[in-house]
Amino acid sequence: MGKFDLSHRVVLAPLTRQKSYHNVPQPHAILYYSQRTSQGSLLIAEATGVSDTAQGYPDTPGIWTKEQVEAWKPIVDAVHAKGGVFFCQIWHVGRVSNSESLNKYGILYCHMVEPRMQKVGEMQETPHSLVPMRKAFKGTFIVAGGYDREDGNKALAENRADLVAYGRHFLANPDLPKRFELNAPLNKYNRQTFYISDPVIGYTDYPFLETSV
Repeated sequence: MGKFDLSHRVVLAPLTRQKSYHNVPQPHAILYYSQRTSQGSLLIAEATGVSDTAQGYPDTPGIWTKEQVEAWKPIVDAVHAKGGVFFCQIWHVGRVSNSESLNKYGILYCHMVEPRMQKVGEMQETPHSLVPMRKAFKGTFIVAGGYDREDGNKALAENRADLVAYGRHFLANPDLPKRFELNAPLNKYNRQTFYISDPVIGYTDYPFLETSV
């Protein structure tokens, strides 16, 4: 991906966790992101506000003050120390763009969510909905949207994506790339803990493969 040499095609999707109290990244995020880092892996940080007017949810991280920037540094350092590639997903609620215009700016990657979910837990197959965007965008194309191991491999084999981002499965399985490589069973995620503010429960307490019962 550009100048970055990735070791696999499994990406940590940007996941809103609402654990950055008062919009400042917290020390517990160091463990959370480092747990999900392997050599040559790509991680995309949770959506990060660019101003105090960009916020849409409580306790989401920002990057517009010196305090916030300094708080991000040890998190980034922890990911880099394990050989990971870390991108900050900046956002302003309501921002939109399209892939044709992104090409002229030399954007490195385009990450899009496939509209596969009608309701929570009800997935419909729309395997070609992003193909026009894939063909139009000239950089690295990343897809997300309820993929499992089989779906992700199929999207890659059919050249519908360069990389596949995983959210809930990566949340519950910090060693997801290894589990996919071994075709090992996955931990089940607990939806009830997705957005609680606890810095451990449902955040850094999911077991690795070696310690799974």
